[in-house]
Amino acid sequence: MPKRFPRVGLTTALVGLFLPLVCGTGLLVSALGVRRTEEVLSSASEQTLQALVGELRAQLGRALDPAKAVLELERIEDLADDRSFAQRLALLPRFAEALANTPSYAAYLVADRGGRFFLVARVRDSQGLMVPGLPPGAALLVQGIDPGQRQGRRLVFDAALRQLSDQQAPLPAGFVLQNRPWVRLAQLAKGPVLAPVHRFSFGGQMGVTLSLATADGGAVGVALPLSNLGELLRHYRITPGTQLAIVTPRGSVVATPGMAGMGQLSQAPRGEVVMPTLAQLGMPALAALAPQLQAAVAHPDAVERAPGFSRFRAGGQLWRGAVVGLPSPIKGASTFLLMAMPERELLADSRRLAREGGAATLLVLLLTVPVVVLLSRRLSASLRRLARQAQAIRGFELDGEGVPRSRIAEVDGLVVTFEGMRGTIRRFLDMSALLAAEENVDRLLEQLLEESVQVSGARGGTLVVPPDRRLVQGEVEAAADDGAADCLALPLLSRRGESLGELVLHFAAPPEPARVAFCRALSGNAAVALETRGLIAAQKALFEAFIQLIADAIDAKSPYTGGHCARVPELAKLLATAACEARSGPYAGFALSEQDWEALHLASWLHDCGKVTTPEYVVDKATKLETLHDRIHEVRMRFELLKATAETDTWRAIAGGGDRQALQAELERLWAELDADFAFVAECNLGGEFMAPERLARLQAIAERRWRRTLDDRAGVSAEELRRRQRQPQPPLPVWEPLLADQPHHRIERLPQQRLPKDNPWGITMAEPELLYDRGELHNLAISRGTLSAEERYKINEHIIQTIRMLAALPFPAHLAAVPEIAGGHHETNDGRGYPRGLTAGQMSPLARMMAIADVFEALTAADRPYKSGKPLSAALDILVTMAIERHLDQELLQLFLEAGVWRTYAERFITPAQRDGVDLAALLERLRAPRGAA
Repeated sequence: MPKRFPRVGLTTALVGLFLPLVCGTGLLVSALGVRRTEEVLSSASEQTLQALVGELRAQLGRALDPAKAVLELERIEDLADDRSFAQRLALLPRFAEALANTPSYAAYLVADRGGRFFLVARVRDSQGLMVPGLPPGAALLVQGIDPGQRQGRRLVFDAALRQLSDQQAPLPAGFVLQNRPWVRLAQLAKGPVLAPVHRFSFGGQMGVTLSLATADGGAVGVALPLSNLGELLRHYRITPGTQLAIVTPRGSVVATPGMAGMGQLSQAPRGEVVMPTLAQLGMPALAALAPQLQAAVAHPDAVERAPGFSRFRAGGQLWRGAVVGLPSPIKGASTFLLMAMPERELLADSRRLAREGGAATLLVLLLTVPVVVLLSRRLSASLRRLARQAQAIRGFELDGEGVPRSRIAEVDGLVVTFEGMRGTIRRFLDMSALLAAEENVDRLLEQLLEESVQVSGARGGTLVVPPDRRLVQGEVEAAADDGAADCLALPLLSRRGESLGELVLHFAAPPEPARVAFCRALSGNAAVALETRGLIAAQKALFEAFIQLIADAIDAKSPYTGGHCARVPELAKLLATAACEARSGPYAGFALSEQDWEALHLASWLHDCGKVTTPEYVVDKATKLETLHDRIHEVRMRFELLKATAETDTWRAIAGGGDRQALQAELERLWAELDADFAFVAECNLGGEFMAPERLARLQAIAERRWRRTLDDRAGVSAEELRRRQRQPQPPLPVWEPLLADQPHHRIERLPQQRLPKDNPWGITMAEPELLYDRGELHNLAISRGTLSAEERYKINEHIIQTIRMLAALPFPAHLAAVPEIAGGHHETNDGRGYPRGLTAGQMSPLARMMAIADVFEALTAADRPYKSGKPLSAALDILVTMAIERHLDQELLQLFLEAGVWRTYAERFITPAQRDGVDLAALLERLRAPRGAA
């Protein structure tokens, strides 16, 4: 099956084509722009970073200025000679000049070999006050410690080197000059040395000290606070998320912007400070640069080499980073700058441009789509109207307004063709509807010819239908005089190509090809309608014949049913006709449609179809012991055996010397008693008299006689009978048997599949006997009235259950759905005591109640039953009135039955003249109309 694609309108198609084009172009331009912008920004960012690194490296170089720091240390090296505090204080201007030449350094320190300590420090740095607790205007702090003293002097000077204060200053706890890192390392080294990070004694800040040993065993140093480096790094954060750090070759962090992440630095036992590592810093991007740091440490010219930026992922985002070597005042004591910038911040401008480009594309799209929609709507106005018209035709709405002409030639041609198609379809459908609505074949042929001539525009037409039907319409003779060139002969063919007839249309001029094609299609539709009606008629005829076949088979199955199945439909239709013709009373407005008549016809013919399941010997049972044969013969043979046995016993007694006369008299008496007993049993078997208690007692007394059986009663029997006889153990032969008995093998069980569930789908509530059959001899002979046992009576009544089940299983069309209800209700009563469903009058349709009257009246008057003669008409009507008064039959319908003379019409056709006695109709109606108690 080919794949189906969704259809869209012209406006949607134009917009759908234009929209992806504009969007695709905009997205492509935006994507290329963003990509190019990212490349440019990436290149520019890398160049900017290169320049920034160079500037930062130069700035750090200028700030640290290691050469100048070493030079200043060498200049003040001669100040480390043994001098007193006052002598060194006199050299304060030289110390101030040294601090001015190295602005990033915080203090100069001198320690001589005699243990004297002299320090000149800035009071303020770039971040504010470095040394707290000093008087206003303080610029320089001078501290001095002489050997053996526990306190030192502390002098404060302003910028003009005027003394502001002079105080005694206690030494820090555990202060030993020779153990200070810058003193100890300087004395061990042969040149300038950089002490590890430690806490300054003069202000408490963290920093490093560049120191130099003097010739006489002392040391000079210059202090560099780490906070100055952190402040310097703060100004070089390119983006808000940039991460910077100055680290040692081993990865210890010296400074970060604003000293962020450094935390509280711990003091080692020898005065050094334990610096955090990159992993401890809490900056994942810098920690990711550790491998590059190791590579940079191994490079000999890391300080002079241009930084190389790399792209890596850390902390869930992309970064750009580099490792940069920094100048150091001490050869070999290198430090490195680690820097990492988030790529999303570096490329923020490109993404902003992408958003702006997308917005611009969207704006262009929003501005151009309405223009395209407007133009496409103007171009497709006629197409839209045609689409609406097509939708109307799809819903068979063919009477709407036409579509206006269009200025576009192709669209206008489509409009003209479309209007012609609509007219053709309208005519075609009108004719199809007429043909489909007509059910009568004769009228169908007439309409077929008439409509074909009209819709084709022919002058006349002829319809020939085998074997001998010929219909003429219009000016056929005049058209024939004009010649045959304007005749169009159309064969009517069935689906299998069989000829159903021929339609000949006569035109004033040769028809155009389009007209010919239309007529051919019309003839094909007509042929289908004609064939369909023929098939429906044939099916109905077949169904009717099949129904009558079943009814005839039921009537022929047993002479006791006679022509019941054929006469009940006639009687039911007579009563239904009377109800439809009633002009007053309860049925004044009653009417039946053609479908209702068909349902009544089928239901009345099939009302006893369930009798096909009823065994003949049950329906035909004329005596109580009759099954497939009358078992009275078996009983007779037992009596004959008893008489023969009595005679044999008598002659034995005589031969043994007994009184012959007395024995023969006793034999005669016994024979007479046995003959009387058998005559009584035979009379009971006929079922003509009510079995009173005394008759039942005599029957029981007769049954107690015994006869001697010497043969196996299980030999030569069927497997089913053998199974029933095996319910009790077999006694040894010979055995004395009762003359009449109810043996276990007489009881035939009802199998589970033969039982009707209480919740059956047909609503059947008729009580079901425990046994399927009970063929006990006493049980059957003791039947109080008639010849049927309770089990056999149920088996006969069961025919209505089978009727309901059989009809309910048939797939009747909707208009015949009531057939099972009509056919299955003729044994129901108005008071709900009928069978098989115990329905009341309100639960049955009028047709079902009519069927009940027809069934009873036919059974009462039937004269073709061998077991009874038909009742006279007066007696049958009297019984009907009694049954109506007792609410077995519908009283209103029976009144209509009497008043309309339905009984008389039926009697004239189906009842023998001998049964048609005088009927007192007035007395019957008076009884029927009287209150129930009075009747």
